[in-house]
Amino acid sequence: MSIKNSLAVVFGLCMTSAAFAQAVTFESLDKNSDGQISIQEATVNDEVFVAFKKLDTNKDGALSKEEFAALKK
Repeated sequence: MSIKNSLAVVFGLCMTSAAFAQAVTFESLDKNSDGQISIQEATVNDEVFVAFKKLDTNKDGALSKEEFAALKK
């Protein structure tokens, strides 16, 4: 594989990851449609999972839409 092709593959992977990160919505994580994101539901997204404790401002063990919205600020 040439350097040009290798760079194209790496660039494509980076763009795919960036697109995935931008596509994450509250609804896509709320798998059981209960209006909250549990810690178990958050595990599918590294950014949300890592920030979960900080985002869960009322410490009820779940993220509301309002709490989740703080991730994008």
